[in-house]
Formats: sequence, C-alpha cells, structure tokens
Amino acid sequence: MRIQMKVNRTRKICLAFSALSLVTLTTACSTSPKNYKSEGEKFLESNDLTKSAGYHYKYALCDQPQSIQVGTQYACSATDNDGNSWEFIIEITGDRELTVVSGKVVR
Repeated sequence: MRIQMKVNRTRKICLAFSALSLVTLTTACSTSPKNYKSEGEKFLESNDLTKSAGYHYKYALCDQPQSIQVGTQYACSATDNDGNSWEFIIEITGDRELTVVSGKVVR
C-alpha cells in the first residue's frame, strides 16, 4: 500500500510540473542567482502548485544556482503535508523563467 501511495504522488507531481512548469520571476529589475534561489522556494510553497499537485509543500530550500545562464540546474527540497521529504531539480529556462524538471519523494 505504501508503494502505491508513492506512485500516485509521483504521478500527481509530474502532472503538476507539466501544468505549472514555467515560473516567471517577479523580483527586482536585475536577476541574480539569489533571485532564482528564492523564486524556486516560493514556487514550491505556492498555492498554484498545491492546487495542481494535491499536496502542500513547506520548508522549501533551494541551493543557489552557480549562474543565471539558461540551462543551469539547481537542487531544492521541501516537505509535503504528509511529512514526506521531496527533492526537486529546477532549471533556468529563460530570462526570468524557471522550470521544475523533476521531483521525487526521498523519505
């Protein structure tokens, strides 16, 4: 039964990332690695993702990307409303845009 729940969660999160994969940064005029770090954290904790994925994520924490070049990926983690830990990979996909490219339960 536990394995089935993980499969369902993975499916839901994949659907959520498909529906909400693109986030436009709404920070100050200049972007920096720090902006992408904080925007990744905000997105993982957002109500938009909660509605789509069916899980509320909290305690999001992202690494600061090494650069702001398109294609740069960085890691994030968060905890869902069931207390499970998740790991995510976010990719910078354009000027002021990022995409969550993967997410999985790790505990």
